[in-house]
Amino acid sequence: MIGFRKHPLLLRFALWICLPLAVAGWFGYSQLRASLPQTGGDVAVRGLKAKVSIARDDNGVPYVRAASDMDAYFALGYLHAQDRLWQLEVARRLAQGRLSEVLGRKALPEDVWMRTLDLYGSARSAWPALSEPARASLQAYADGINAYLGEKRTLPPEFLLLGVEPQPWQPIDSLAWFKVFSLNQSDSMRTEANRYVARKYLPASQWALLERDYPADAPVTVDALPAMQDIAQMGMRLEDELGLGGKYVGSNAWAVSGKHTADGSPLLANDPHMGLQMPSLWYVADLSAPGFHASGMSVVGLPNIVFGRNGRIAWGGTNMMADTQDLYVLDTDPERPNHYKADGQWQALDVRQEEIQVKNDFPAALRKPLDPVRIQVRRSTLGPVISDALRSVDQPVALRWPGLDPGDTSYEGIFRLAYAGNWQEFNDALAVIVAPAINVVYADADNNIGYAGAGRIPRRGAGDGTLPVPAADPRYAWQGYVPFAEMPRVLNPASGFVVSANNKVAGENYPHFISRDWAPPARAERITAMIQGAIRGPGKIGVEDVEKMQGDVKDLEAGELKDYLLGLLPASAAASAPVRQLKAWDGSMARDQAAAAVFSLWLKNLKQRMLLDRFKDAGDNVVQLEVLRGYVAGVTPLQIKRMLMSGEREWCGGDAGAQRCAELADASLHDALKELDKWQGDESRWQWGELHQATFQHLPFSDVNLLDRVFGRRIPSPGSENSVDVAASRYKPMKGFEQTFGAVFRQVMSLAPGEGRHRYMNSTGQSGNPLSRHFDDMLEPFNRVEFFALRAPAAAPAGAAGGDVLTLTPSAPVQGARP
Repeated sequence: MIGFRKHPLLLRFALWICLPLAVAGWFGYSQLRASLPQTGGDVAVRGLKAKVSIARDDNGVPYVRAASDMDAYFALGYLHAQDRLWQLEVARRLAQGRLSEVLGRKALPEDVWMRTLDLYGSARSAWPALSEPARASLQAYADGINAYLGEKRTLPPEFLLLGVEPQPWQPIDSLAWFKVFSLNQSDSMRTEANRYVARKYLPASQWALLERDYPADAPVTVDALPAMQDIAQMGMRLEDELGLGGKYVGSNAWAVSGKHTADGSPLLANDPHMGLQMPSLWYVADLSAPGFHASGMSVVGLPNIVFGRNGRIAWGGTNMMADTQDLYVLDTDPERPNHYKADGQWQALDVRQEEIQVKNDFPAALRKPLDPVRIQVRRSTLGPVISDALRSVDQPVALRWPGLDPGDTSYEGIFRLAYAGNWQEFNDALAVIVAPAINVVYADADNNIGYAGAGRIPRRGAGDGTLPVPAADPRYAWQGYVPFAEMPRVLNPASGFVVSANNKVAGENYPHFISRDWAPPARAERITAMIQGAIRGPGKIGVEDVEKMQGDVKDLEAGELKDYLLGLLPASAAASAPVRQLKAWDGSMARDQAAAAVFSLWLKNLKQRMLLDRFKDAGDNVVQLEVLRGYVAGVTPLQIKRMLMSGEREWCGGDAGAQRCAELADASLHDALKELDKWQGDESRWQWGELHQATFQHLPFSDVNLLDRVFGRRIPSPGSENSVDVAASRYKPMKGFEQTFGAVFRQVMSLAPGEGRHRYMNSTGQSGNPLSRHFDDMLEPFNRVEFFALRAPAAAPAGAAGGDVLTLTPSAPVQGARP
């Protein structure tokens, strides 16, 4: 106190400013701690038929033991609300087009887009098409969420910071969110628009080299319309802002027959690739009731184990990369702009008005409320007029997508998978899936493995859907869908394994067109090579071997292009330490690899010189330049090699041909070395992980200073878009490569007698609350490709899963929402 007496102003500052702030902070923190879930004791809830016990393990993973499957779905809804309530709120508002009500004007473009697609209206049309058990599961899940809301507990921080009150969950909310999930896996609309924009700047001979023709010897699973640039930009915005879409959205999945495994039973591995979010879109759970068991990965907002296993089968999925979206340019009547020509006749567009409430900027309470934004939504018989959402002024463009068809039964298929006990029942479940088009890999307890494609793929009268087409021309109308019986599938292939990595799914003799936009085959080739190498080895493949495969970071395309580029360099460059490292480099994109950092910057600079510099004709069109940059960023190393080898002198910008290409390669490497020296200093400190950071975005606080550190996460990351451990990133000046897309969970499942083994790892943590220790406790282990074990029901009874046990008991009947 003597020191304070000498400084009375300091004393007053401490007493009147610091102390109150400390007390207020402690009080606020204590209050927010109350938003963490109750994990033990008894809670009476409405809507439950019988008692349910929920035991959580040390990782926050719940083991639900219920008297019926519907009570298990109820419990999962309750758990999702406990751990991910803000994520549920975002999902509901996103599907409805109501984010602007809480996030303000920055979310308005996404709301207009969703209102135009009308995913919520499409979800309502799906409800009557579902079976009674499927509808009951959605209702039970909604009742579980609403039972938690009815307890009026302290809300997570996002609700308090934004002044939002959650509304009751409707069963239709789950169906609408599944539509968003399907849209996330269906990106051919954006690819079509990107292709249209980029083709304007390249002659046909050069454009052909950028088309992703699938190599003939690569693995198969079974033998300038302004509106276009706006559509492409919206795809980029959805990816950046909401984590939806992205290049090669998909997964790895493979199954190995028991004849090649250590325990003589099938193994199945799966790791989906999506936008990185905080928290993960996925939630680990184990659900059990008499005659029912499903464990694995649920999607927050749905009552199901989407990818996982039951007592008889295991399943995992990847994106088929099918072209299921077509853009139709409408020929409208100048005197009647809401009429368009189709099948030789003028037809009227369906027109409706929508109002979007928009929250004012901070501080909203001190500002005059904003008037609602009124939009006009038009729909043709082909689908919604999406150009209206983008304010395009040229000819209107409509979207055709099976996911918007009335009576969509896709949820029915996902629901039935948990009950399938054999190959036939598995296929029966897949038969009713409409969207997305997916590959599903299969294994069962009878030592069968297989693969089947699911989802509706259009049969076109003309064209292949790779570019926009005129709606007035009847030749481009869809002629139905590929029959499910004719979808690609295989059971027990002679090789003893099946691999799906967004690669081409059927050979040249397959009678139906599926896609021109397969992912590069490098991942499928690498997985196949690792399995074949293990089969030829002295031992058998075990669970731990498969786990290592999922963490493999070797990029086959990078290694191939690196060798070619080194051959272009002058002899004087060969003596430098970085070039010597590159010569010895095998394509590993591990975090500590210096050569991976050098190669990635070299490739980035070479793309700039060969491609972006060619697109200067885009002039001051900022949107078009942004789309072209995104397109060039997606050009693969193999495509660059084909361009350099093609003999097309214009790629290198001159008449000197090969000499000029060699000069570009040398200059691009020189620039890369300068950049690394500037960022990381001495060569001994160069590392790919320091240049390449995985960024887990939180909506909306990743864009708010200080809060971004509380709600978002960044971590040095290995991998590339061609490695099995996928890491798709974008280069940002002065920031390096920012990974916003990659694996979002990993599972390895053994179907050995009894319950086998089930290993998993989520990409973030079970909780969406930053005050919880489970908010990010899986982040580092996931990055290191470590795994946890899901325990079998017999090994994890209530009270023995490593944590407290919460018991839900029935109360009065629920008064919740009905569709």
